[in-house]
Amino acid sequence: MEIFLPDLKVRAGEAVSYIFKEELAECYDDFPNGGNLKLDVSACYSGNSVMISGSLEVEAPAVCSRCLTTFRHYFASEFSDVFTVSESVPDEETADALALEIAETMTVKGDYLYLDEYIRQMIILAQEYSPLCRPDCKGICAGCGADLNHEPCRCEEKEQAVDVRLLKLKEFGLGN
Repeated sequence: MEIFLPDLKVRAGEAVSYIFKEELAECYDDFPNGGNLKLDVSACYSGNSVMISGSLEVEAPAVCSRCLTTFRHYFASEFSDVFTVSESVPDEETADALALEIAETMTVKGDYLYLDEYIRQMIILAQEYSPLCRPDCKGICAGCGADLNHEPCRCEEKEQAVDVRLLKLKEFGLGN
């Protein structure tokens, strides 16, 4: 995902729209299970800076923090930043190295604004810390391990099946 700066310079002061649709597994190692990214970016060149704003939409596999099932998780975020355009010529660096430098320093060298690393960081920040497969997810019973969304708790069955050799310990109150 890159923006060619000479095209923006020609249209200085005018917002130019870009739409990128990418497969996450092809772009980022952080998403080996795939997923889809839709990126809508508006870029404007002014003076010696490039202002970008836009939104990203991601649909990717996630693990529910309550029941541990894998589900398709959708999330979206908006962003807006200003990148300073440096007049220095970039070294013989790869596009990935330039993308990392752009994301870290918010400075662009050369003719391309590489958005890959910047967008990767935006995706990571936009993800939920504890995603849920559904808002009313009941989770897993801590005692018996039953998925409470699909089956009832079996803890009572476990208590009845106590080893008779350990019954004396109940008198000490350790089982409470």
